[in-house]
Amino acid sequence: MSRVLIVDDSPSVRSLLAARLRACGYEVDEAHDGESGAEKAVSGAPDVVVTDLHMKGISGVQLCRILRNDAVTAHIPVMLLTASGDKRSRFWARTAGAAAYLSKDRLDDLVGLLPTLIASATEPAPRAGDHTHFRRRTLQERMSAILDSALFESVIAGEVRALASSGDPARLFDGLVTLMADVLTYRWMAVLPARSYEPLFVHCHPVERDGIEAVTIGVLGIPAGRSVQVVCDDRAVAGGTEPPVDMSIAFGGTQVGRIAITPTARGLSRDDQRTIALVASELGGPLQMSALYQDAQRLATTDALTNLLNRRAFLEIMERERARADRHAFTLSLLLLDIDHFKAVNDSRGHAAGDSVLKGVANVLVKVARRTDCVARWGGEEFVVALPQTGEAGARIVAERLRRAIAESTHVVPQGPPMAVTASIGISSAEAPWKTESLVAAADAAMYAAKQRGRNRAEILAASEMSTDVRRMRAASITSSK
Repeated sequence: MSRVLIVDDSPSVRSLLAARLRACGYEVDEAHDGESGAEKAVSGAPDVVVTDLHMKGISGVQLCRILRNDAVTAHIPVMLLTASGDKRSRFWARTAGAAAYLSKDRLDDLVGLLPTLIASATEPAPRAGDHTHFRRRTLQERMSAILDSALFESVIAGEVRALASSGDPARLFDGLVTLMADVLTYRWMAVLPARSYEPLFVHCHPVERDGIEAVTIGVLGIPAGRSVQVVCDDRAVAGGTEPPVDMSIAFGGTQVGRIAITPTARGLSRDDQRTIALVASELGGPLQMSALYQDAQRLATTDALTNLLNRRAFLEIMERERARADRHAFTLSLLLLDIDHFKAVNDSRGHAAGDSVLKGVANVLVKVARRTDCVARWGGEEFVVALPQTGEAGARIVAERLRRAIAESTHVVPQGPPMAVTASIGISSAEAPWKTESLVAAADAAMYAAKQRGRNRAEILAASEMSTDVRRMRAASITSSK
């Protein structure tokens, strides 16, 4: 027989409810206030607690929180009753963890809901001998612990929401690691954004880097080729065989990522699990904000037609490379590339064909350039490639490889057969300290020299060739078809 505990400070209400429930075959126990109701819930193990929302002393909402926050009684469904139907009371009932919220004039609905609530109850937690866990603390101490827990969770939620100002996902993950390492002890943590072009972020101990990276890829089902960014330090604890806790991260009902945390050998406490669940529930907004920030950055720094960096972004990267080269005395080379006779492509096949050729050349450059090179659209039919830590000899090799790849490629264009084009490449090279303007000017002059010397070639000019004659040669070529 199912047991129902009725907690209400009105004897008449208790008597009415008890009579109705006993008539329906339930065993009923009664408590006249929240404190005695909490004691009976622990000692009597009812299947359901039905309590008034508003009572003297401990209210029904507070009683609900007490029961939900104790391992001994957390499994017991609580139904809150009220004589009023205001939205504020309904909100507090829901946030307190009540299983149902009903008006006192709907007793038939109450009786009908009880079987469903009883069937949905989880298994009770193991009890320490004769409920000593509950009796060890006064009710005031228990309420204080609940308030402390609520304050802790509020602070954690605020810290997670504050990560929305991090900007890009990498900085967001660094901030998340700082927060989680302060409140949890874990072996590794990983965040996987839903967007496939964003990397998997992993935090682990340095001694486990290689192994953990492979484990996280397997746990989260990462497809081959997706990049992984790993943060390694001793805030993570090496060792252990505990399975990971894997949770979805949602925003506005849409999954925007996943978070996985693997505990150390000591496992995760109930509070630890609640903290992870709280972080997962709050991380969706910041993760979405970082995605929007990244999109905005991409729009501001990327050429819309070719998806290469634009001139502004390239110059910003060159400024960082200049500072790095000054510190370490690095050499840098630069290639300035112009598609030959591009005006004729637009005139004969139309601007749509010209756009297709530009995109095709951009794809060739990205495919052939080295991982350390920086490729950008300089403007019009001109492209620029920065070659960090590369001297003149290496720049010549890269330039020739790019020139040959362009000449050997064909590009599908609207309304007509595929087209082939060539490019003239100017090379400049300098040892630190160098200036971007000087490198660009030298490569620009060399590129126009390549055009005057027959096109489809790569040139680098000696210092003696950087004369006004070259400048005049460049000006003359501008007026003709490139």
